Amino acid sequence: MRHITSPLAGCLLAASVLAGRHYFPDYFQAIIRFESALLFLSGLIAGIRLPDIDLALPGLSHRSGMTHSCLLAILPLMFDLPFVAGGLAMGIALHLSSDIQPKTWTGGALIKFPILGSIGMLSPLWILFNIVGCFVVLFHTMAQEHEAGRWAILVVMLLGGGWYFLSEEKKRLLPLITLAFCMLLVHQYNKGQLNVEIVIRYFS
Repeated sequence: MRHITSPLAGCLLAASVLAGRHYFPDYFQAIIRFESALLFLSGLIAGIRLPDIDLALPGLSHRSGMTHSCLLAILPLMFDLPFVAGGLAMGIALHLSSDIQPKTWTGGALIKFPILGSIGMLSPLWILFNIVGCFVVLFHTMAQEHEAGRWAILVVMLLGGGWYFLSEEKKRLLPLITLAFCMLLVHQYNKGQLNVEIVIRYFS
């Protein structure tokens, strides 16, 4: 049930913030400094459970590649909601990092697509690729905010991630390593210290 209620709660929070800005601009001035952080929080709340929405969608199997994907975080960018997109990206990355350590890579642990079926042992690569994609979206949205706003978002991100790993995840080491590795990968790429030429030179 949480795979439905959590995304709904995130949507309601985002709608409340956007409605407040549009319909009550005078009162909204009191929280305008926290607008980006609140929108980020709304995306984070939704994103943590959103990949499992495949359980409620007819025609999709659990661990569907359609929902266990960074593409869901890109959708808000099409509606000029970058901080919702950033929160979604972080929430989905947290969820996918937990999916990287099933008991065995068989059956329900595998990523599946309509018509194509399971992608088998490519499933962990799919998850890693999409965690990296989530951090690409996250870094893109963070760059659009001023320094104070970035600090507010960082606080939300740390509190949300801390809550998730303390209350929802029992085996925390591998997910944390996975998140750190993917974040570092994107960070190094953005700084120009990682590209195809460097990788080829390293292995040659």
